[in-house]
Amino acid sequence: KVEIEDGPHKGVYGGVANVGRRPTFDKEDVLLEAHIFDFEGDIYGAHAAVSFIEYIRPERKFDGLDSLKAQIAKDSEKAREILAALPPAR
Repeated sequence: KVEIEDGPHKGVYGGVANVGRRPTFDKEDVLLEAHIFDFEGDIYGAHAAVSFIEYIRPERKFDGLDSLKAQIAKDSEKAREILAALPPAR
């Protein structure tokens, strides 16, 4: 889950995240990348907290961008299922 802590989009959103080196692009720096489901706002500069709910899979190198996008779609579907199974927030 991603909690945007300030600004006009303040709130908690479902999403999927990756912490890693992006081997498909031959990068070495470790990054946290989060994709917020069904969100189209501009949150650059906003403070956000990412909560990790469940581990989906290890990072791997893909043959190209299309293969990576296909796997991200599968990961996103799995993440939606995981989030849907959580009890409602209080």
